Amino acid sequence: MTAPKYTDPATGLSWYVIDGKQPYMTGEDTEKFWEMCKETGEYPVKKFAEMTGMIQYLDDNTVAYVGDNVTVIKLKDGKKLEIDTSSMTYDMIMNMFKNLPKSGNYFDSSY
Repeated sequence: MTAPKYTDPATGLSWYVIDGKQPYMTGEDTEKFWEMCKETGEYPVKKFAEMTGMIQYLDDNTVAYVGDNVTVIKLKDGKKLEIDTSSMTYDMIMNMFKNLPKSGNYFDSSY
């Protein structure tokens, strides 16, 4: 079985997701990615997490960090919400963020 392939529209770089959870990059895209980070001075782990959606900037005050088993939504003031996402696949989590309104109180139960 082949891992699904995804491409970042901003950079044109591609990655794959193994076991429905973990993004990884291979081959020529890896080399291009490292060169891009070297040129821009961006920290590679952070940039890869942003490209793959593992770090989501929901608004100016709210960031979501997606892990294998949990997603943490954190405000700049330190308030945080942990959501068990262990039974969700990468696609399910990315669709959840894609359909989430980009403003409002993310700690409100209506979300």
